[in-house]
Amino acid sequence: MVKFSTSLVLALTAIAVNAVPFEKRIAQTISDSTQKWVAACNKAGGGEQCSNISVTAFSTLLAAAGPCDQQNSADAMIDLAKQLNNDPDMIKFAQIFAQQPRNTPTSESVPYCQQAPKNAELNGLFQCQFQGAKQDTFVGGVKVGSPGTIPFGFTSPLSPPGSCPANPTGPIPDGQQLSDITQDPGLANVKDGSGAGAAAPPASSAAPPAASSAAAPPAASSVAASSVVAPPAASSAAATCAPKTRKRGAMKKRIAQDTVAAATPWEDACTKAGGADKCNPIAVTAFGTLLAAADPCAQQDSADAMIDLAKQLNNDPDMIRLAQIFAQQPRNTPTSQAVPYCQKAPKNAELQGLFQCQFQGASQDTFVGGLKVGSPGTIPFGLTSPVSPPGSCPANPSGPIPDGQQLVDITQQPKAAGGSGSASGSAAPPATSSSATDDGDDAEDGGAAECA
Repeated sequence: MVKFSTSLVLALTAIAVNAVPFEKRIAQTISDSTQKWVAACNKAGGGEQCSNISVTAFSTLLAAAGPCDQQNSADAMIDLAKQLNNDPDMIKFAQIFAQQPRNTPTSESVPYCQQAPKNAELNGLFQCQFQGAKQDTFVGGVKVGSPGTIPFGFTSPLSPPGSCPANPTGPIPDGQQLSDITQDPGLANVKDGSGAGAAAPPASSAAPPAASSAAAPPAASSVAASSVVAPPAASSAAATCAPKTRKRGAMKKRIAQDTVAAATPWEDACTKAGGADKCNPIAVTAFGTLLAAADPCAQQDSADAMIDLAKQLNNDPDMIRLAQIFAQQPRNTPTSQAVPYCQKAPKNAELQGLFQCQFQGASQDTFVGGLKVGSPGTIPFGLTSPVSPPGSCPANPSGPIPDGQQLVDITQQPKAAGGSGSASGSAAPPATSSSATDDGDDAEDGGAAECA
């Protein structure tokens, strides 16, 4: 039987009695916002760039993101679409993404970007608001008419409030995805943000299904914390490289993974421990650190954030253990070379001596950038000689793990018997699986841009 302390009961009673001043957060499952764009991107041959740009993009919907981050990501989506023969579906879904409501931490409307987009395809587009948000007050208590409360290029407030070109009749139901409501970016409504078009369903009803797409799950599953930053946006820079068509045998293959899966077990443990809306933003930031463009210490920093929250939740042992395993998950490599190690001490003692494994398909004697073992960044912080066996880590001391696999699926222990460099402990299974993005040495790239 669950027992509540007297102070907790009094606190809950106070909230119930004084519910009016309490401002609810309005959120969504942010990863749903780019799924249709990613599907179009993969179909067009975008390869690993699709996932990298997508992760950066949907993170811009978090409450802590800058007002123009969402538009900047939509620009990156269109940049890649233009490299892929101006793929119309990628452009269309980028235009719809640019209008997806952002999370609001206070049930107030979210400010609009105040700069022009890079691509003309985004001119006149701006985000809708959620129906549960106050349409006359923006985050921070800012009243309509103040800076940031009117979309760029407009001279007067929106009418109706909360609308956008893709849904010109008003805001959309809380937590839903605009791409599930309409497949039309509403370019015909760009001039004043209002006009004819299909309305979003009332807040009391579900959005009508889009082609082969289900409505977004309840908003409670993903809420932003204002103290958490979005994952590094550097990955979207990959969209600027020139497209080429060549045999894969002439290039070094990428080794990647489903980065979301790396932080999911920790997020589940966090939710179970009562972390609520703090779990998802930390998980989103964390799995973004596994991308090839991430800083060598970003992964460790995220593991520190995971442990910081665990300590707030009664030192939850599962959260700490899974954070320790996450800190050792291999990172994506753009060139089938080993990925450099962080060169600073972690904040939390629970992470001391931990560093990422490498994937088995990576060259263990050469690191990204052509660095040879022994060069700066090729030896984990605190060690004085190269890792032995190469590519191993404390959780899997027998060597690297199969390409694309999750360390948490191989072991539930952050340190195997004997520690890193020992032949003892449970080894990863043989490398029978291939990279998530490699189609074989003789496969054609099909014109996809070749960059990390």
